Amino acid sequence: MAYQLEVVDLHSLPPAGTVLGERETAFYHTLKLPKRQTEWFGGRLALKRLLTKHRGCQLQEIEILAPGGQGKPVVTVGENPINIPFSITHSQGFAVAAIAPNSKYVGIDLEKIEHRISAWKEDFFRPDELTDDTDSFLTMLWTQKEALVKMLGTGLTVNSREVRIVDGVPQFSGRALEMYNSLGSPQITLETKPLLKDFQFSIALGK
Repeated sequence: MAYQLEVVDLHSLPPAGTVLGERETAFYHTLKLPKRQTEWFGGRLALKRLLTKHRGCQLQEIEILAPGGQGKPVVTVGENPINIPFSITHSQGFAVAAIAPNSKYVGIDLEKIEHRISAWKEDFFRPDELTDDTDSFLTMLWTQKEALVKMLGTGLTVNSREVRIVDGVPQFSGRALEMYNSLGSPQITLETKPLLKDFQFSIALGK
């Protein structure tokens, strides 16, 4: 299988102490906002559930922490790092994690289908990307862009217009192109699928 997904309902989370290790628990309690705590924990739970199936270990054996609390998390079992591409996203009460053992890079995004103001559309997309004007299409296009940005590992350093998608084919410019080239110009597979009702979900894989 090219990738595996796990969906977690953030309204039905188990006690954090049954999932998180000691250092994860300490970081969890530094998060002041309950919403941030819930989303952070739900994303870790989703990824840990995938990794327990993939590695045959227990939830609390896996640690998912970003160095210094910033940037992309590092995954370890015991003290041993796990080198497997993964991505986490959350939206409107759900968290999703993906692992892609057969790829080198992966990025995912989940967004609820909603109507958004015209200024958002004008800021986020290029005119030639707007081949449809429905809320469903625009949300799909948004998730595709976000999945690609996460796959590149660029975070907030990329302007959304530097990632262009027409008919499902991505093109990069500016900082996004620099990052793509620095990764070795991987072959990209971009997929959108109906993961949850009233949501759009996209995954970008790089080989």
